[in-house]
Amino acid sequence: MNKVKIPETQFNVHSLIKKRWSARSFSEEMIQENDLNTLFEAASWSASSMNEQPWKYLWATRGSDAFNNMVDCLMEGNQPWAKNGSHMLISLAKRNFDYKDRVNRHHMHDVGAANTTLLLQAAEMDIYGHMMGGFLMDQTMDIFGIDGDQWEIACFIVLGKLDDASKLEEPFKSREEGARSRKLTSEFTKKLS
Repeated sequence: MNKVKIPETQFNVHSLIKKRWSARSFSEEMIQENDLNTLFEAASWSASSMNEQPWKYLWATRGSDAFNNMVDCLMEGNQPWAKNGSHMLISLAKRNFDYKDRVNRHHMHDVGAANTTLLLQAAEMDIYGHMMGGFLMDQTMDIFGIDGDQWEIACFIVLGKLDDASKLEEPFKSREEGARSRKLTSEFTKKLS
């Protein structure tokens, strides 16, 4: 059954935030390019230091050579399910500001915010995404001609429409069907006086 895993939260969290999760089971349905452009525009409205917007997305459609090359750049644990996505993205972070080419120490933070904004927009549109840090850095840089002096790879993102978790092999099926959980806020906050 292709159900959205809505978690129980301790406080009244917005339903869109609860709806976003890192799915692994994707259907055959393709995301329309106009919808993909909507996700990219949502990312463009994310907050960034000095409004630099230090993000760039390389993307490919399932069935293309570029998509297959992206799958080949993933670690073995991500390949079996990520290959079923409609689209795959490589999220890049620009290391320096455009202004005077100074180091932007917030570049990865800002790209993370853009990725999250993209995924929240996706959830609103019943598109699901999974960010992946498990990829071969050198191979990705080489295949896609990424200038490592200028750009840092933040992650890969696979996007697609949700499908039945039962189609996945283990251990992915159990992960897909398992309950979602997070640390309690008391574990990562501290009130100062």
